[in-house]
Amino acid sequence: MSSSVTGEGLRVVYDGDPALHEVSLKVEPGTVTAVIGPNGCGKSTLLRTLARLLKPEAGVVTLDGTDINRMPSRQVAQRMGVLPQSPTAPDSLSVLDLVARGRDPHRRWYDQWSAQDEEISLAALERCGLLDFAARDLDSLSGGQRQRAWIAMALAQQPRLLLLDEPTTYLDVVHQIEVLDLLRSLHAEAGTTIVMVLHDLTMAARYADRLVAMRAGKVIADGGFAEVMVSEVLARVFDLDCDVITDPRTGRPVVLPHGRAR
Repeated sequence: MSSSVTGEGLRVVYDGDPALHEVSLKVEPGTVTAVIGPNGCGKSTLLRTLARLLKPEAGVVTLDGTDINRMPSRQVAQRMGVLPQSPTAPDSLSVLDLVARGRDPHRRWYDQWSAQDEEISLAALERCGLLDFAARDLDSLSGGQRQRAWIAMALAQQPRLLLLDEPTTYLDVVHQIEVLDLLRSLHAEAGTTIVMVLHDLTMAARYADRLVAMRAGKVIADGGFAEVMVSEVLARVFDLDCDVITDPRTGRPVVLPHGRAR
């Protein structure tokens, strides 16, 4: 099952400075969306607002047609998983203990840990290739393995919608591909709606169905890679002089940057 999320007229202000300027965005169920743009353009702010981590000064966020700020937190967490930028966990937490926390939205405080909870958590670890690391301390894993552990926690949550803020940050190119392949397969197998902030333009075009390009708190372009990943749009969004070619293997765009646009 998939969920949809919509932001209408979102305005967010930090220390008197607008971070989002009346931004509207509708994410259809069962789609993969990548939000791109330069540093400080409002990408993470938009994601945090959609996730109910920030409350806008104006506008409304709806989850499956209901105002998200009027929904019980547990109900939101049963539908929406959020992976923030550089997530942290308590020291000496095992990989399995981290993943098990994904079951919290489906359990009340007095519920015992069930065989179903165990099965779902172990299946999430196996899906992410980490079953053999279940007893290891999270801190002992490599960067790519830790990121997959956090994604496994999100899988154990069984969300219909997954919001990820720069899930490939600090990862080398091989681990970036592993993480994005995992997310794409999750979408293909479970129909999970995915919205992710990405910095790498070629990766965004390769893995997303839809691209949302932002600058200075506004959406500059919104559409498929053929509409957004073109040199004219990238010049407007990033001040980037570049060529865009087609990858012969994937048919997706590849960005060849040359420097700042003049």
